[in-house]
Amino acid sequence: MTPTARSTAAWREVLALFDRWAAADPTRRAAELQRAQAEHPALYPRLLAMIEADRAAEAGNFLGEATPQPAEPLQTDWSGTRLGAWELREPIGSGGMGQVWRATRSDGLYSGRAAVKLLHAARMDPQAQARFAHEGEFLARLSHPHIAQLLDAGLAADGTRYLVLEYVPGERIDQWCDARKLGIEARLRLFMQVCEAVAYAHAHLVVHRDLKPANILVTEDGHVKLLDFGVAKLLAEGDTGDELTELTHAGPAGLTPEYAAPEQIEGRPVTTATDVYALGVVLFGLLSGARPYAGSSRGMAALARAIVEEPPRGLTAALRESPDAAPSRGSSLPALQQALRGDLETIVAKALKKAPAERYATVQELRDDLERHLAHQPVIAQPDTFGYRTAKFVQRNRAQVAVLAALMLTLVAGIAATTWQWRAALQEAERTHSVVQLLTGIFTELNPEHSGAAKVPVVDLLRRGWSESQKRLHDDPALQAEVAQPLGLMLSAAGDPAQAHAALSLSHAHLRNAGRMRSHDYLQVTFELGFVAWMLGRNDEARRHYQDVIDTAATMDATGMVEPVHARTRLGTLALTEGRLDDATRELRLAASQAEARFGRGHPSHRLALSELAEVRKQTGHWDEARQLFAAVYAEHADKRTPTAARARYGMAELDVELGQYARAEAVMPELIDLLVELWGDDDNYTVYARVWHAMALHHLGRYAESDQAIALAMQSAPRSGNPAAPRVVKFVAARQLLRRGEVDQAEPLLRAALRDDEAAGPSARGRAARTRALLGECQLRRGDVAGAVATLTRTLAEQRALFGTHHKDMWPTLMLLALATDAAHGTARAAPFYDEARQVATGRLPAGHPQRALAELLLAQSAWRQSPDEATRRALTLASESFRAALPARSDLGAISVYSRKLLAQPPQPRLQVAELWPLLMF
Repeated sequence: MTPTARSTAAWREVLALFDRWAAADPTRRAAELQRAQAEHPALYPRLLAMIEADRAAEAGNFLGEATPQPAEPLQTDWSGTRLGAWELREPIGSGGMGQVWRATRSDGLYSGRAAVKLLHAARMDPQAQARFAHEGEFLARLSHPHIAQLLDAGLAADGTRYLVLEYVPGERIDQWCDARKLGIEARLRLFMQVCEAVAYAHAHLVVHRDLKPANILVTEDGHVKLLDFGVAKLLAEGDTGDELTELTHAGPAGLTPEYAAPEQIEGRPVTTATDVYALGVVLFGLLSGARPYAGSSRGMAALARAIVEEPPRGLTAALRESPDAAPSRGSSLPALQQALRGDLETIVAKALKKAPAERYATVQELRDDLERHLAHQPVIAQPDTFGYRTAKFVQRNRAQVAVLAALMLTLVAGIAATTWQWRAALQEAERTHSVVQLLTGIFTELNPEHSGAAKVPVVDLLRRGWSESQKRLHDDPALQAEVAQPLGLMLSAAGDPAQAHAALSLSHAHLRNAGRMRSHDYLQVTFELGFVAWMLGRNDEARRHYQDVIDTAATMDATGMVEPVHARTRLGTLALTEGRLDDATRELRLAASQAEARFGRGHPSHRLALSELAEVRKQTGHWDEARQLFAAVYAEHADKRTPTAARARYGMAELDVELGQYARAEAVMPELIDLLVELWGDDDNYTVYARVWHAMALHHLGRYAESDQAIALAMQSAPRSGNPAAPRVVKFVAARQLLRRGEVDQAEPLLRAALRDDEAAGPSARGRAARTRALLGECQLRRGDVAGAVATLTRTLAEQRALFGTHHKDMWPTLMLLALATDAAHGTARAAPFYDEARQVATGRLPAGHPQRALAELLLAQSAWRQSPDEATRRALTLASESFRAALPARSDLGAISVYSRKLLAQPPQPRLQVAELWPLLMF
């Protein structure tokens, strides 16, 4: 018998003994105990422990989740006590491990509130001390927006251990939801935040082991905070040694029985599946207002037996004992039953499986299944039947299924009409039958039992259709070409340029051979062929196709056709990607003019041309004009919440940050980010970068805490954005902002991680790697390693010259840092060429009014003053300082620059820059 089986058998025997004792007349219970001791001496201690636990639980009313009363701590009144920088104010809660006090910061550095957790005096045994210390270790490794943060830890004067935690003003999750009458979807979204926090803890090898509503608070703005890792368990990384084994065995004393998994009740090993079970119980309550096990009010033993032996109820069955569930969820009982029936009932049931192996393998899987349910996708917890998966596919892909159906009807009808003139009726019927067979084969893939997948991507159906057409119709090239046209267009839209290119090339050749060049079909196929060629990196071929569309349209009546205008726009975009900015400007201005003349302002073709032109004007340094173009595109949208309007608004906000208009950018960014999340989700590339730009604006406005929060959200989502560069960019920006605040120790690890990622990305990321290395040179400079900084920055500048030639905009920060480092190492005379070249690059590559141009002028002016202190250089430095202030009226570092400028003018000039004087100059 395995150890697990022996433990389970012993547990069942103890339960049987307990039931016999509980069922006996109170006057006979002592005799029952003596009998149990005589018959089962090995089980007798566990029986006594269960009886004591049952009495304590009854006294504490654990089913009502009342807070158990702790034993007295070493000190009876902690009010006013100082623990490190924190002063205890009032008790705000207590639990199995200790008391929790509200505290305020008392060292005068800054104000703040915290929750201080004290270990009970009765729990001062070595195991409890170790567990309490481990909670601090657990929390120290967890940094997540939905986990209460550890701020400090230590020992009081009398030896009492304490933890200082983030103070979370909020309500427990179930009460918060009920008070606001949240519907099912809103509750699921909130619960998914909990899953994200628990999954993060699991990823850092920590199992919570006591998940329950009382440990999950929701702030007023709807953000979840997970509390209390007092009974948490470290996984494999530290799951060795006698000490941790003892800690693990001591764990159940801190549990809440209603949310404990069967393996916890039975004393079996705790894994991440234990938290999955507890989350299932929490979700059960959030959705139904009830608990999974009925009739458990008889006591702890009855509940323990139910958890171990009885199947949990279904969600809809539990509603019968929750008359207030529907009103508190803003619903009627029938509507609520309908909402919980099916996917949700199955998801919860899977999370509550008795055997850990039968539950969700990870908390992330549970969260993903809830996401699938909300997106009308098949959930992995549901039975894998044909009817279920097909219904979900159609529900999720109504548009695609409708398009495929329309494709079938159009092809059958169109081929019948066009070929009747040159084929006999019998031959036509055979050809039509071939097409029907082909498209029927595509639709067969919707059958999950045939495809072997619940979700069949439309692009896979189209690929199969193209492959089958090549096999089935190879004896009829004309018919194959007719089929290739719609399949090629749809493959392009579905994101498979290679297959689309093959299909469209066949259709294109057929149209030319058939003499149908002056037709809309030909323009459409040729334009799309140019697009997929461009996607495949075949720029010359793409250019030929686009020009062909323009030339062909000029020989025919192309009224109402957008292909010629779009082809002109694509020629401009192609020139932009190739660095031919003058050609790009010319083509795009002409495209915008033609779109306006043919279709009017506000037409999609006009918006597209203006958006692309805005990107070109930004590249050429005309940023004010670029912003005006984005604003024009935005103004042309009657509905400001469409994707194209959102992209235009994003372009404006990005330029505002670049141009130093931080207050203007910050005024629109929160609403814009909410819209981007609504349109594309938290993990979309636009959302991630919008958060980065918002963080930069907040940083320069001096709102550092908000900036850090925005960059943390971006860093969390960037790996899921699908853009491999996004995580590197976010790390770079986060590190740069930390450096601007002088936090070198926090910035340097991020920069080194970003540099490793850049170098691993290959040649395409060499420019970004050079920018990152330049900031590492700044780290050396800030640490006082002036010689090391000069060496790093000299190497970086050489790399950038090899990559970009001369006067690329990325070179200006490197040149400026090298000028400052050289100034500190060798004097301003040696640094003067770098100051001057930095000013040339900034002036030549950045637009008029850009704040970094003003900063370059200021730093050059201070160098000139220190070399030749006369009235002309004094006047130039004063003017440069005033110009910089005017360029950045809202920036938080202006005071430092002004103080430094006045200090320079008030003292004799120094031939060599002092390192301490660098800090105000490194705020760009």
